[in-house]
Amino acid sequence: MDDIITAMSSIKVISDIDALNQVCDTLHDTRWLSLDTEFMREKTYAPILCLLQVCTESDIFCIDTLAIDDLKPVYAMLENPAVELILHSCRQDFEALDTVCPLTPSNLFDTQVAAAFCGYGEQVSYAALVERVEGIKLAKTHTRANWQARPLSDEELAYALDDVRYLPAVRNYLADKLARDGRTSWFEAECAAQCRPASWRIDPELSWQRLKGGARLPLEAQEAAKRLAVWREKQAIQRDKPREWILGTSALLLMSKLNPANVDQLQRIEGVHPGFVRNSAPAILEILKASPRERGRDPVWINQAALDPTQRKRVKGVMGMIRATAEETGISPSLLANRSMVEKFIRGCTDIELFKGWRLEVVGQKILASFS
Repeated sequence: MDDIITAMSSIKVISDIDALNQVCDTLHDTRWLSLDTEFMREKTYAPILCLLQVCTESDIFCIDTLAIDDLKPVYAMLENPAVELILHSCRQDFEALDTVCPLTPSNLFDTQVAAAFCGYGEQVSYAALVERVEGIKLAKTHTRANWQARPLSDEELAYALDDVRYLPAVRNYLADKLARDGRTSWFEAECAAQCRPASWRIDPELSWQRLKGGARLPLEAQEAAKRLAVWREKQAIQRDKPREWILGTSALLLMSKLNPANVDQLQRIEGVHPGFVRNSAPAILEILKASPRERGRDPVWINQAALDPTQRKRVKGVMGMIRATAEETGISPSLLANRSMVEKFIRGCTDIELFKGWRLEVVGQKILASFS
């Protein structure tokens, strides 16, 4: 296999489809793969997958994803339920992989999720876990590397491979602790949820839910903001540009509030540049014209509307119960529920994760009983 694997010094870099096929053939019976990706997205909407690092029971190598058009052989392994995928904070990695070929993983061990169940906090870093488990302090010298550049230096490749080299040891350490604490089933349920493509794919029709500041708009302006957010997301996807490059959030909110009726009024809004007016004014004005603006209409961001004093007191009480339970169990409070979820419950919604699966058993039943 070495004769068709490009070697940069002692570092294996697979940059040929024949080499990729041979590697995947040798891994046919592998039980696990530890993975990480390097990607760039400074000037694009979607991440550009630049490198896939892989560690197996017998090998460690990089796959040059910019050099290989067909990654189906490795994707077949990633979707094989018999192969455990070991990653740290998998969401962005899955998102980057998904842009090249639709991905539906089914057997995941996310070390960041496991660490949260083991008392290390919700977003503990990979470097911190490696130092804890292996006593090795990882270098941070190439955190800002240009992963699209070719050739990559030996130092950059070694840095990238360190992100998978120690994952198996971290995984085994955390798996043992999960088993001792009786939390393996909780952890597995969370990893199964992380494997759902909806957790990293953005539905443009729902992009308005992520719009910061929409809930603070007057009620009559919220429908316009919602429609503009959806338009912006679709334009960003179509043009593969960051959504803020299409239309800045502050300008979007001002448009929704001021409701310009013509090009002259539109171009007076702060943050609206001439190029945007030339290219997008007709679409924007049509969206604003078609958006209902009744003062008495229901808010679009109803789940983020202001709470009354009684509701705020109840939220505080539930959050206190969650923190107390987290302290008793030694897991991160945010794994149980965040404030947004609790506010939904206080407004009357019980179809939330807090009252499903292991969360219902650990704290949900207690919360429901306190309101009965």
